[in-house]
Amino acid sequence: MSVARLPGGRTAVLLIDLQEKLLPVVDGGDTVLRRVERLARGAAVLDVPLLVTEQYPQGLGRTVSALRRELAEDVPRLEKTRFSAGGPKLLAQLRSWDAEAVVLAGVETHVCVLQTALDLLDAGFTVACCRDAVGSRRAGDAAAGTARMEAAGVLPATVESVLMELCGDAATPGFRRLHPVIR
Repeated sequence: MSVARLPGGRTAVLLIDLQEKLLPVVDGGDTVLRRVERLARGAAVLDVPLLVTEQYPQGLGRTVSALRRELAEDVPRLEKTRFSAGGPKLLAQLRSWDAEAVVLAGVETHVCVLQTALDLLDAGFTVACCRDAVGSRRAGDAAAGTARMEAAGVLPATVESVLMELCGDAATPGFRRLHPVIR
């Protein structure tokens, strides 16, 4: 039996809807943001492609400035009105990176993160969700969203477990660069 893994060089990170008017109302939003920033820094250190989504930015604002400062200028940003980010634009970007797996983080767990995860699974991707880097306005909604994703086949993960799996070996230069990020 094959075990689902995040293949190095074939995994992308998707940061969902961490926006100015949405993140402040998320239960534990400050903690979610810190973990997402760590994931973004780790992805950059390991050269893992990363994409950001924004749900109706005209109403909910842009990605929070603290996170924008962590991102390279060339990180793709996908504006959307559908709750799922898993439409043709995202799929085309993931295919251009030859991604087989996608790591999810962001808000809200029970809406946009969940619907994106389901669409990515339907499209044939391995999907992991960082439990410590997602949230909803209400904790019960986040728990229900996480449970539904995992029941559908999404791999439960944390930011640190994802970064360590993608790094793979403490003897690599990547680990030496990653170590300060995960401490």
